[in-house]
Amino acid sequence: MLTHKSLLEAYVHAKDKCCPSLIHDIYEPNAVLSISTSANAVAFPPLVVGAEGIAQTLVTDFATRFTHCRTYYVCDDLKVDGERIEQLPWLVLMREEETASLRIGRGYYNWQTTHHPEQLWRVSEMHIRIDHMMLIADVAGDLLTTLHSFLPYPWLPPRVLDSSFGFIAESSPDFAFLREFRSNKFDLPRERLMPCTSHA
Repeated sequence: MLTHKSLLEAYVHAKDKCCPSLIHDIYEPNAVLSISTSANAVAFPPLVVGAEGIAQTLVTDFATRFTHCRTYYVCDDLKVDGERIEQLPWLVLMREEETASLRIGRGYYNWQTTHHPEQLWRVSEMHIRIDHMMLIADVAGDLLTTLHSFLPYPWLPPRVLDSSFGFIAESSPDFAFLREFRSNKFDLPRERLMPCTSHA
Protein backbone atom coordinates (compact mmCIF):
# COMPACT_ATOMS: atom_id res chain seq x y z
CA MET A 1 0.00 0.00 0.00
CA LEU A 2 1.34 3.41 -0.99
CA THR A 3 0.48 6.06 1.59
CA HIS A 4 1.41 9.68 0.97
CA LYS A 5 4.59 9.23 2.97
CA SER A 6 5.63 6.00 1.29
CA LEU A 7 4.80 7.55 -2.09
CA LEU A 8 7.30 10.35 -1.43
CA GLU A 9 9.86 7.86 -0.17
CA ALA A 10 9.41 5.82 -3.35
CA TYR A 11 9.99 8.97 -5.42
CA VAL A 12 13.38 9.77 -3.88
CA HIS A 13 14.38 6.10 -4.12
CA ALA A 14 13.50 6.04 -7.82
CA LYS A 15 15.35 9.28 -8.55
CA ASP A 16 18.35 8.90 -6.26
CA LYS A 17 18.93 5.19 -6.97
CA CYS A 18 18.15 5.42 -10.71
CA CYS A 19 15.12 3.14 -10.85
CA PRO A 20 13.06 4.52 -13.75
CA SER A 21 10.61 1.60 -13.78
CA LEU A 22 9.48 2.55 -10.28
CA ILE A 23 8.15 5.87 -11.60
CA HIS A 24 5.25 4.02 -13.21
CA ASP A 25 4.15 2.80 -9.77
CA ILE A 26 4.25 6.35 -8.39
CA TYR A 27 2.70 8.49 -11.13
CA GLU A 28 -0.48 8.33 -13.15
CA PRO A 29 0.20 7.41 -16.79
CA ASN A 30 -0.82 10.94 -17.85
CA ALA A 31 0.74 12.75 -14.88
CA VAL A 32 2.05 16.28 -15.38
CA LEU A 33 5.40 17.56 -14.11
CA SER A 34 6.25 21.27 -14.12
CA ILE A 35 9.58 22.76 -13.09
CA SER A 36 10.47 26.35 -12.29
CA THR A 37 13.86 27.64 -11.28
CA SER A 38 15.63 30.78 -10.22
CA ALA A 39 18.99 29.02 -10.48
CA ASN A 40 20.81 29.65 -13.76
CA ALA A 41 23.16 26.72 -13.17
CA VAL A 42 20.59 23.99 -13.77
CA ALA A 43 18.49 23.22 -16.83
CA PHE A 44 15.31 21.16 -16.91
CA PRO A 45 12.33 21.22 -19.26
CA PRO A 46 9.57 23.42 -17.83
CA LEU A 47 6.81 20.88 -18.55
CA VAL A 48 6.75 17.10 -18.95
CA VAL A 49 3.56 15.10 -19.60
CA GLY A 50 3.28 11.38 -18.91
CA ALA A 51 4.98 8.94 -16.56
CA GLU A 52 7.35 7.78 -19.29
CA GLY A 53 8.61 11.31 -19.87
CA ILE A 54 8.89 11.93 -16.13
CA ALA A 55 10.99 8.78 -15.74
CA GLN A 56 13.23 9.92 -18.58
CA THR A 57 13.65 13.45 -17.20
CA LEU A 58 13.92 12.88 -13.45
CA VAL A 59 15.68 9.51 -13.43
CA THR A 60 17.38 8.41 -16.65
CA ASP A 61 18.62 11.78 -17.91
CA PHE A 62 19.32 12.96 -14.38
CA ALA A 63 21.57 9.97 -13.69
CA THR A 64 23.77 10.77 -16.69
CA ARG A 65 24.68 14.08 -15.04
CA PHE A 66 24.62 13.39 -11.32
CA THR A 67 25.63 10.52 -9.04
CA HIS A 68 25.65 9.80 -5.29
CA CYS A 69 22.45 11.81 -5.02
CA ARG A 70 20.37 12.12 -1.87
CA THR A 71 17.19 14.15 -1.78
CA TYR A 72 15.99 15.19 1.67
CA TYR A 73 12.54 16.33 2.75
CA VAL A 74 13.15 19.15 5.24
CA CYS A 75 10.24 18.89 7.68
CA ASP A 76 9.23 17.61 11.10
CA ASP A 77 5.98 16.08 9.84
CA LEU A 78 4.47 15.56 6.42
CA LYS A 79 1.41 17.77 6.05
CA VAL A 80 -1.27 16.54 3.67
CA ASP A 81 -4.32 18.61 2.75
CA GLY A 82 -6.78 16.13 1.27
CA GLU A 83 -5.06 15.04 -1.90
CA ARG A 84 -2.44 17.80 -1.94
CA ILE A 85 0.99 18.27 -0.44
CA GLU A 86 2.10 21.87 -0.82
CA GLN A 87 5.36 23.72 -0.31
CA LEU A 88 7.35 20.79 1.01
CA PRO A 89 10.98 21.98 1.33
CA TRP A 90 13.69 19.80 -0.15
CA LEU A 91 17.48 19.73 -0.02
CA VAL A 92 19.64 17.85 -2.51
CA LEU A 93 23.29 16.81 -2.24
CA MET A 94 24.91 15.09 -5.22
CA ARG A 95 28.00 14.80 -7.36
CA GLU A 96 28.30 16.33 -10.82
CA GLU A 97 30.65 13.96 -12.61
CA GLU A 98 31.57 16.26 -15.49
CA THR A 99 33.06 18.90 -13.19
CA ALA A 100 34.05 16.63 -10.27
CA SER A 101 32.03 18.91 -8.02
CA LEU A 102 29.46 18.89 -5.27
CA ARG A 103 26.02 20.14 -6.22
CA ILE A 104 23.90 21.38 -3.35
CA GLY A 105 20.43 22.77 -3.90
CA ARG A 106 17.17 23.65 -2.21
CA GLY A 107 13.60 24.37 -3.18
CA TYR A 108 10.02 23.12 -2.79
CA TYR A 109 7.77 20.37 -4.04
CA ASN A 110 4.04 20.53 -4.68
CA TRP A 111 2.13 17.30 -5.24
CA GLN A 112 -1.40 16.53 -6.37
CA THR A 113 -2.38 12.91 -5.74
CA THR A 114 -5.31 10.73 -6.71
CA HIS A 115 -6.81 7.90 -4.72
CA HIS A 116 -7.37 4.43 -6.17
CA PRO A 117 -8.98 1.25 -4.79
CA GLU A 118 -7.01 -0.79 -2.28
CA GLN A 119 -5.90 2.47 -0.61
CA LEU A 120 -3.43 3.24 -3.39
CA TRP A 121 -2.25 6.79 -4.01
CA ARG A 122 -0.58 8.00 -7.18
CA VAL A 123 0.77 11.39 -8.27
CA SER A 124 -1.27 13.19 -10.92
CA GLU A 125 0.57 16.54 -10.82
CA MET A 126 3.92 17.59 -9.45
CA HIS A 127 5.70 20.92 -9.37
CA ILE A 128 9.38 21.31 -8.56
CA ARG A 129 10.63 24.73 -7.58
CA ILE A 130 14.45 25.14 -7.58
CA ASP A 131 15.36 28.20 -5.54
CA HIS A 132 19.11 27.78 -5.21
CA MET A 133 21.73 25.47 -6.68
CA MET A 134 25.42 25.79 -5.86
CA LEU A 135 28.52 24.22 -7.42
CA ILE A 136 31.40 23.46 -5.04
CA ALA A 137 34.74 21.93 -6.00
CA ASP A 138 35.00 18.43 -4.47
CA VAL A 139 37.37 16.42 -6.64
CA ALA A 140 37.67 13.38 -4.39
CA GLY A 141 34.06 13.54 -3.20
CA ASP A 142 35.05 13.71 0.46
CA LEU A 143 32.90 16.74 1.23
CA LEU A 144 29.80 15.09 -0.23
CA THR A 145 30.43 11.95 1.81
CA THR A 146 30.88 14.00 4.97
CA LEU A 147 27.70 16.01 4.47
CA HIS A 148 25.68 12.87 3.78
CA SER A 149 26.97 11.31 6.99
CA PHE A 150 25.49 14.13 9.09
CA LEU A 151 21.95 14.02 7.70
CA PRO A 152 19.16 11.45 8.21
CA TYR A 153 17.68 10.35 4.90
CA PRO A 154 15.23 11.10 3.43
CA TRP A 155 13.30 12.83 6.24
CA LEU A 156 15.41 15.67 7.62
CA PRO A 157 14.10 17.66 10.61
CA PRO A 158 15.00 21.36 10.28
CA ARG A 159 16.72 21.40 13.66
CA VAL A 160 19.04 18.59 12.57
CA LEU A 161 19.84 20.39 9.31
CA ASP A 162 20.60 23.61 11.18
CA SER A 163 22.78 22.02 13.85
CA SER A 164 24.70 19.89 11.36
CA PHE A 165 25.34 22.58 8.76
CA GLY A 166 25.93 25.19 11.47
CA PHE A 167 28.62 23.02 13.07
CA ILE A 168 30.36 22.34 9.74
CA ALA A 169 30.12 25.97 8.59
CA GLU A 170 31.74 27.18 11.80
CA SER A 171 34.58 24.68 11.50
CA SER A 172 36.19 26.38 8.49
CA PRO A 173 35.64 29.45 6.28
CA ASP A 174 35.67 27.04 3.32
CA PHE A 175 32.30 25.70 4.46
CA ALA A 176 30.59 29.05 5.07
CA PHE A 177 28.42 28.43 1.98
CA LEU A 178 26.41 25.93 4.04
CA ARG A 179 24.73 28.82 5.86
CA GLU A 180 22.74 29.39 2.66
CA PHE A 181 21.11 26.00 3.13
CA ARG A 182 19.90 26.16 6.72
CA SER A 183 16.16 26.02 7.33
CA ASN A 184 15.68 29.78 7.73
CA LYS A 185 16.64 30.13 4.06
CA PHE A 186 13.59 28.12 3.01
CA ASP A 187 11.31 31.16 2.86
CA LEU A 188 7.81 30.12 1.90
CA PRO A 189 6.79 31.69 -1.41
CA ARG A 190 3.72 33.85 -1.40
CA GLU A 191 2.17 32.29 -4.50
CA ARG A 192 1.04 28.72 -4.99
CA LEU A 193 3.80 26.91 -6.78
CA MET A 194 1.63 24.55 -8.81
CA PRO A 195 -1.08 26.42 -10.67
CA CYS A 196 -4.22 24.66 -11.83
CA THR A 197 -3.56 23.23 -15.24
CA SER A 198 -5.67 21.71 -17.97
CA HIS A 199 -4.47 19.44 -20.72
CA ALA A 200 -6.19 18.20 -23.81
